[in-house]
Amino acid sequence: MALDLDDKGNLRAAEPIEEKENYNALCVGIGGTGVIRASMILGWAALQEGYKVRTAETHGMSQRGGSVSSYLRFGKTLEGPFMVEGDLDVLIAFEISEALRNLNFANKDTLMIVSKNAVIPPSVLTHKTLKIDMTKCIGCGNCVAHCIPNHVFFESQQTHYFTLLKGPTRKVINGHTRVLESCTGCAQCIIDKVCPFDAIKAYNEWEYPEVKAMEKDIKSTSQNVLILDANKIAIEAGNILTANVVLLGVLAGINRIPLSVETLNKTVKMFVPKKAIDVNERAFKEGLKIGKNFKEKIL
Repeated sequence: MALDLDDKGNLRAAEPIEEKENYNALCVGIGGTGVIRASMILGWAALQEGYKVRTAETHGMSQRGGSVSSYLRFGKTLEGPFMVEGDLDVLIAFEISEALRNLNFANKDTLMIVSKNAVIPPSVLTHKTLKIDMTKCIGCGNCVAHCIPNHVFFESQQTHYFTLLKGPTRKVINGHTRVLESCTGCAQCIIDKVCPFDAIKAYNEWEYPEVKAMEKDIKSTSQNVLILDANKIAIEAGNILTANVVLLGVLAGINRIPLSVETLNKTVKMFVPKKAIDVNERAFKEGLKIGKNFKEKIL
């Protein structure tokens, strides 16, 4: 589909949409993927269109692969930055599991623009839970002596001794007991082979959901869901770092919120380095084209 350009090569204004008093948009993703920058671009564009704007962010350990959420509200009568669950107009997700995590804000009419790329948190990859096989353990205490967390104790029974890290008491079920709360899952006791009877085993307690399963759950929430590979599109535009601008272009093309294509495009240029303006404009136009195609399908 060709872009809607005027004689000078500029993007034409989209058809006007039915306006509400206030709009709620939520940008979510992983630290370092441009979530907050995208929300800032949307907020600044809304200011230039004459709306009141309120924002709030949750980003904690974002630089270490943690979740980032940026709440944006704009309109004519709003005052506070926080939105009610189920009252979201637009959800832009830069990582697919983050879309799943924030479905409580969506409703059947929420527009969801989701990048299907998956970023598995380091905690999922590294977190281990240990089990002690009580059919092998003789209660020698080697694991306790070797354990880096010091808060350990022996718990005895009439017929058998076994070791546990300090935490709430748990019974042995089917001959196995879990190492408890002080365990960090480092599995150093297994690596160093401190148990002479090989009674300690480690397993991954957490699992990252399957992408297809997440797509199914997301699509079951709303009738307006577009899932795309924003990273791939950004690479084709010239730089993977423009994935957030691709998604903003998609939003502009679908035209669900009353921010003009021209204002969004101009605001993107304001927020990126001069040397990156061209590649970001290409990314925006690619997203715009995808958004317009999607709009035709849902109308």
